Amino acid sequence: MKKTTVSAVGCSLADYLYTNLDFSSKAFAKYKSQRDGDGGLSPGHLVFTENLEKFSGVSYSQITADLGCPNEPNAFNVGGPAIVAMINAAQLEQKNETEFKFFGALGKDQTAERIYNILRQTPINTDNYIQVDGMSPFSDCLSDPKFHDGKGERLFVNNIGAAGKYTPEMLGEGFFDSDILFFGATALVPHIHDNLGQLLKKGRAQGRVNVVSTVFDFRNEMANPGQPWPLGDGDESFAMIDLLVMDWDETMKISGQNNIEDAFAFFIERGIGSLVVTHGAKNTYAWSSGKLFKKLDFTFLPVCALVDEELAARPELRGDTTGCGDNFAGGILASLVENLNTCPRGELDLLEACSWAAASGGFACFYVGGVYLEKHPGEKRERVKRYHDAYRKQIGLDR
Repeated sequence: MKKTTVSAVGCSLADYLYTNLDFSSKAFAKYKSQRDGDGGLSPGHLVFTENLEKFSGVSYSQITADLGCPNEPNAFNVGGPAIVAMINAAQLEQKNETEFKFFGALGKDQTAERIYNILRQTPINTDNYIQVDGMSPFSDCLSDPKFHDGKGERLFVNNIGAAGKYTPEMLGEGFFDSDILFFGATALVPHIHDNLGQLLKKGRAQGRVNVVSTVFDFRNEMANPGQPWPLGDGDESFAMIDLLVMDWDETMKISGQNNIEDAFAFFIERGIGSLVVTHGAKNTYAWSSGKLFKKLDFTFLPVCALVDEELAARPELRGDTTGCGDNFAGGILASLVENLNTCPRGELDLLEACSWAAASGGFACFYVGGVYLEKHPGEKRERVKRYHDAYRKQIGLDR
């Protein structure tokens, strides 16, 4: 059997994690966003360091001190929707029938070495993850485990660094020599994001499966507050996406709509292949045209009840919510790659893929950061599978 290959490009960075903050504090209120794109802090969203400093009028070090961040982060991990999703997919895909290749840029600094050291412990091929002059991209992840009635929330203060120098030319032809092309949170790799339409078009011309996941696009939010965010070349690009995974805010911002039904209608009318939208601890929404996954009418799905039950019973097991959405996307990707060789396009099951997604996103609540380092190959699949199996029963797939 032919070995499936996946090429990924997009956001990959160092995550410096600060846990147990309080988003309801007076200190947080001083730096909280007042309007779209103003550069203030907003739970669940992302802001660039330089814009936060401009918004507040004080240094970032002063801001973190006011918020109660310790001098050293509580944890360090690899983050970014592209790399975290890929690692999760590779850990879940236990048959060794898929090669996962990541394309991107790090700086020439100690942060890059820390990232490489973690990635060496994962099943990801980093031969195309290069170093260029400059600082490696990183985010400070600020987390409040009591937010959303104890379900937790986080926000990100981002430094693009070397990712700002990465261009489509650096991808090379090797990127397109894969069955699946995964574009993850390209808004944090500006030159890739601004040329996403061309990359999708090239992938489609070569018969590849184009998968896109999004991230809060602060660059475009700041440039045109209140206006829809661009994604590729608009209508032409949407029709070249086989699977689009977004969260609620990104869905509304890209579509320019204000309710989920109209947002789905927007993407469906523009030829999207399949669409999955998460909403934190609330429902997930899914739809498929029947082109890649078999046809699925607009459907809403709950979060994994077993995860909620275990976190409620044993709150000491709670990590944080950083990486939940990234691992969710990785769960869908894992199901796709595992079944692509044996199941014809149009017959893949999006509900089964969402079962792995819900289980993966839920499992990420039990550790800090997005990447889970396995004690042995297959460990993560073993641990996630019990949530996957419970979720299938929860949504009626195992009746």
